[in-house]
Amino acid sequence: MSGLCAIIGKGLTASFPDVHSRHMHLPARASALSSVLLSVAFLLPMAPTGGAKDVWVEVRSPNFTVISNAGEKEARKVADQFEQFREMFHNIFPKLRVDLGKPLIIFALKNEDSLRALVPAYWEEKGRAHPSGLYIAGEDRHYVALQTDVQTENPYQVVYHEYTHAIINLNFRGLPVWLNEGLAEYFGNSTIHDKYVEIGKVPSVHLRTLQEGRLIPIETLFEADEQSPLYNEQNHASMFYAESWVIVHYLMLDPEAHKRQLLNTFMADWDESGDQLEAAEKTFGDLKKFGSTIELYAHQPTFYWGKANTEIHGDPKSYPSRMLPEAELDAQRALFYAHTQRPKEAAASAEQAIKADPNLALGYEAQGFLAYSQQQFPDAAQAFERAIELRSNDYFTYYFAAEAHLRSNPRSTVDAKQVIEYLETAIRMNPQFAPAYAALASTYSMDPATRGKALAMGAKAALLEPGNLFYATNYAYVLVNTGKTADARKLAVSIQKAAKTPAEQANAEQLLRLIASREAYDKQVAAMKQQAEEEGAAITVDGPRTAVVSANSKNTSAPVGSIESPRTRSVGDAHQGENKWAVEGDVLSATCGAPGKVTMGVGGMTMNFRFPSFDEIDVVSTAKQDAGTAPACADWKGRHVRLYFFKVKEKGFAGELSTLQFL
Repeated sequence: MSGLCAIIGKGLTASFPDVHSRHMHLPARASALSSVLLSVAFLLPMAPTGGAKDVWVEVRSPNFTVISNAGEKEARKVADQFEQFREMFHNIFPKLRVDLGKPLIIFALKNEDSLRALVPAYWEEKGRAHPSGLYIAGEDRHYVALQTDVQTENPYQVVYHEYTHAIINLNFRGLPVWLNEGLAEYFGNSTIHDKYVEIGKVPSVHLRTLQEGRLIPIETLFEADEQSPLYNEQNHASMFYAESWVIVHYLMLDPEAHKRQLLNTFMADWDESGDQLEAAEKTFGDLKKFGSTIELYAHQPTFYWGKANTEIHGDPKSYPSRMLPEAELDAQRALFYAHTQRPKEAAASAEQAIKADPNLALGYEAQGFLAYSQQQFPDAAQAFERAIELRSNDYFTYYFAAEAHLRSNPRSTVDAKQVIEYLETAIRMNPQFAPAYAALASTYSMDPATRGKALAMGAKAALLEPGNLFYATNYAYVLVNTGKTADARKLAVSIQKAAKTPAEQANAEQLLRLIASREAYDKQVAAMKQQAEEEGAAITVDGPRTAVVSANSKNTSAPVGSIESPRTRSVGDAHQGENKWAVEGDVLSATCGAPGKVTMGVGGMTMNFRFPSFDEIDVVSTAKQDAGTAPACADWKGRHVRLYFFKVKEKGFAGELSTLQFL
């Protein structure tokens, strides 16, 4: 969190916001908050569209791409609204980064039938609420799909809510949940006009919740994390969001809070301590009194709202536009379907795109991404390389070509050079793309000659997306691999504090265990050297070429010194004092009994490893598809893994397994 203070609370506009009174007579029925990614509007069924085939246009504003069948004018309007929202953020928080580092592509669809064709899942289950807009955050790009003919006051509230989260994640690691959601609710309820944006408007659903329910005690709210029932259970979620919203509203717009810069002060105190409760007490004083202040604020008859001028985003009439060829439209649909886990639709659309235009690089990019998302890495590599042959100008093509190579083949020197070339090309094409820096850091860290470069790449990835703990964790592994164990521990502790999900927490604990093992090894080496010096003996300590390997590293084999097992067990006791080794490859077969056996393919060789029982080995995963939960033994076959083992002399076995890590 270091260096993140003093960037919030710098004021809204040059003039203080006007005062507007809230409505005292609430509507008889107020809709509940929708899911995190979905803005739900309950709409009457629309008549099926018929007649002429849709005309699709593409409008490119300075920061967004809009694909629409609602007409060029509507596409420009949508692009302009997102440009204003982005500019509003920049004006309010000039020190915050607002560029995502990847495209945000918006499908602006003319009616419900068009939206249903793109996101059919919400219509396939009877009684399920239908969305008017949704936001999908991907590794390589972000997507929005919205329906343009909805006439409610703010039909895209949750789209803006999630876009706010995306901006927050660019700037913060481990922001307190109440503040993260409070900011997203506060800005998600913005109303966009031609030259300005209204912020801080009072949502009727929140007002009703606050007036009719009992507020969560402030200490309890501040201590809640993403696993808290307050945040997750449906009967508490509305109050959690409402109260988080009203606290942020108070901190941003109450005249006294604004004058005292309470939000900015809290951020500075939190940045210093890393403890939100301690920071809150230091900033707000007695939390019971602060809770009473918030309760009074929530029940007041009038609320301030802010006005942020947006006059420099440009004239939407100047945005370049074009009719979108059918092949490109199919390819864009295929990419969207693949990002929303609709593989059948994605495959059909990609096939149509390539059939319509065999020389369209985007069609092969869509085909490659679908194969990659289904872990069909050789097919993905082939498709992406075909796109490169067709002179693709998309950075993500080179990134995924590199990743597909890393995940599909035992790594030869030629492959490593090609992977590095692809990743360096991706970075040249998009210097703000964090995943390419992280992958390049892992690749560089495996070669002693390039480990200095690995440090710079790993640091850059973590800096570009501090809200993504994967990149911070990856950088910590690179630090260990380059011998900077103390720096790795400091970073690992901050990652542990910021970890929210069970997978993030498990990864942080694993990282700290491995760092402790490296520290123990370093102490052992130092003691041996000191003893040798005292005895006047000349000894050579054969230290590890790679102490530990990063979460997305693909190196094939590395001895890892005397890394201790994560927990005490008989296998560890039996091999005390021995070096532990690591090898990376694909599981050919696994015997799941006790004793167990794993057969692994490495560079054309077959290696067998034994283990006494499951209770005596660690099975972990840093693979994205596992979400931190290791697969069952029956599902090991075909998976790419790293095995940590002790060598044994028993015929037919390369070693006794200690840890199995899925990649």
